[in-house]
This record gives sequence, C-alpha cells and structure tokens, in this order.
Amino acid sequence: MALLAASLATQSWAGIGVLPLGFGADSNAMAGTDMAFSSDPLSINNNTAGIAKPKSAQFSTVIEGFAMNGIRHADSLGNDERSRNDRALLVSGAWSKPLANHPGITIGLGLFAQGGVGYEYKNLNTAFGNSDDLTALFGVFRLAPAVAWNISDKFRLGFSGSINYSEAEQEIFPNTSDASSGFPGLDIKNMSGVSYAWRTGLQYDINDRLTVGMAYGSDTELVLKDGNAVVNFEAMGLGRVKYTSAKIDGLSLPSELGIGLAWKITPKLSLGADLNWYRWSKALGKVTTQLSGAQTNGTPDKIIINSDFGGQDQFSSSVGSKYQINDRTQFLAGVNHVGNVIKHGNESPLNNLIAKWHLSAGLNHELDQHWKTSLIANYVTKLNRQYTNTQLPLGRVAQETFSTYSVAIGMSYKW
Repeated sequence: MALLAASLATQSWAGIGVLPLGFGADSNAMAGTDMAFSSDPLSINNNTAGIAKPKSAQFSTVIEGFAMNGIRHADSLGNDERSRNDRALLVSGAWSKPLANHPGITIGLGLFAQGGVGYEYKNLNTAFGNSDDLTALFGVFRLAPAVAWNISDKFRLGFSGSINYSEAEQEIFPNTSDASSGFPGLDIKNMSGVSYAWRTGLQYDINDRLTVGMAYGSDTELVLKDGNAVVNFEAMGLGRVKYTSAKIDGLSLPSELGIGLAWKITPKLSLGADLNWYRWSKALGKVTTQLSGAQTNGTPDKIIINSDFGGQDQFSSSVGSKYQINDRTQFLAGVNHVGNVIKHGNESPLNNLIAKWHLSAGLNHELDQHWKTSLIANYVTKLNRQYTNTQLPLGRVAQETFSTYSVAIGMSYKW
C-alpha cells in the first residue's frame, strides 16, 4: 500500500492509450495477450473467468518501474523539450481462493494501478513571447472484488465490480496573461473522486490444447471534482483570482471488448493472440472544465472551458508465446500493436497518446512448490507525429514524440 500511494505522485506510464499494457506478470510479458491465458489472481482485471482455473488459493503482485525519456514536444517557436515527469513506479496485487464448501466457485480481491498519464513541461516558449509551464497529471486506482464459476470442466465464467479512485492536476501556462487575446493562465489542483465499474469474462477449453477467452469491461468515469484553481487575469487588471471549486467532466477510461485464443502446440510451447476494441471516442471526447466560487470581486464568478481530446474508437492486437525451458523456468514474449487513439489534428503535448508498437519479454521461475518470481521487460518503440497545433498558444507547426521502457518484477504464492 505504501508503494501504491507513492505512485500517486508520479502519475505517468505507457500502454494502450491511458491504460497499462497488461495486468499480471504473464500478461505483461506477453504484451497484453491474456484473454485465454488468464489464470492468476491479477486476472481479475483482464479476464475475470481465469481465477477459476487454479484449484488452490493464490496471491500475486507486480511492481513495475517506468523510464519515459522519449516523451518530447517540439514546435516552430523553438521548443524541443522532454517531459520532466519521466519516472513512475506502479504496484498491483490480488488474491483468489476457491470456496471450501463450493469448490467450483472462486472469490478474489485485487488492488490495481488502473491507468493515467503524466506530462510536465517546464519553461516552454509561448506565442505571447514568454516562457511558462505546461502540466497534466492524472491517475486511477482500482479496488475490485470478484467471483468466478467453473460451470463445467471446460467452461469458466467470471464477474468483478470495482471502486475506482481518480485524481488530477493541471497547469496551463499559470504565469501567463494576455489582454489582446483574452488568454488567462490556469492552475488547477486537488481534483479527485470515486466511481464504479464492472467486468465480466468467460473461458472455454475447446479441447486439451485450445482455449478461447472473451471479456468485456464497462467504461470507468473519472470523477474529478472538489479541486481549486488560480486564474491569471493580471493583464486584464484583475490579478490572480482564486476559485474555490474546480471540476472536469467528460473524461473516462474506455469500455473494452476482447477476444483471444491460447494454443498449446507442444508440451513446452504455447502460442496465443488477442484482439481488443476500445471506445476512446467517449472516454477521451468532449471535456468540460468548470470553475466557480471566485474570491475576488469584479471577476467572473463562473468559468466554463470546453475542449475536445479527439479520441477515436480503436483496436489493439497482440500475439504472445510461452516456452517451458525446464521444469522450473519459463520464457514468455509478445508483440502488441495499437491503432491511433487520438485523431490527427487533435494532438497536443497534454494528450501525447501515440504509442503503437509494444515489445515484451520475461522469465518465470518457480523457487519452490509455493513461490514463483517473474522478471519482465517492455519497450515502446519511438514514434513521431507532426501536426498543426490549434489547441494551445504554442507554435502552429508542432511534433510529439513517444518512446518508453519499463522493467517489472512479479511474485506469486500458492497455498
């Protein structure tokens, strides 16, 4: 819990849009290929049916450290800056147990770093001739109880509900104010809130060598309210005005539908593939920022800002493999490709969600009959996207760059 709380201060990681690439050691190592493979407690957050596979109680955790040195913004004003928020440490953990009196039913509970972004640029040149800061940070954390049933020897069904806590802060050139254009700098802090979501999934063993899996997850509203803000009206002669209430409406994590296959080709080698669809058009679509409760007389008591993140519905596809090196050690690898999450023309330094190719590999090693450890490496290949900036007072000819890598350690225990 201490590590999870610490990760709130560095809300930035890379994956499928604002979502992590996978949940659990095997899912991470196979680039998110998990619909038919899911079987450990962290399966609660990909295909919940998987927790019904094991016949004993289990606990599993993954600690993942990210380095994001390849996230940059450049434009025609001479900016070429890397995001300062370039490190993150994420922790997720889960437990599952078949019921003693009903062994066909398994219950579980998971705590997950569910998603987020973090971009922090210092001293960017603005269109007003000065330099200022640009920041957008948000994180989502999930507590999810779950239940799964072995309907038959071949068919498993699972369901989980979740409580989701989100928090965010944002700086839009807080030290800038321009009377001619009416631009006021903005600094919003301490927005947070709780929402609810659910997932369901199934797995079916067609035969001893082939399994199919399918899962659906509802969208997760990001409740961002009860914050405060400072608006820079200095150029208008009003100074910096504090607003006691700040909230953002319209952001969410997307609903998703996935289907996948796992094929045991030989006793040592298994291959799999997943296809997932994400509803980004709703999750990252029209966004409204609302400020109220001005503390200075003669200033607007309420400010409403409408914007469009430009999300578009998209697929991700992945292939993954497992190879049993010996009785205790297993090698895993995977590749994941994501379509464009953000429409071309809606890009900005604050929605740099252009990652496409993810490469993953890992090792599982059984220490004894109870303990297993995992080591995983992920790499997101470098991608540039040039566009005409219409969202922020920066240079109109702009370019976003994205590349990152991470290393994860997993531990699991079975009773």
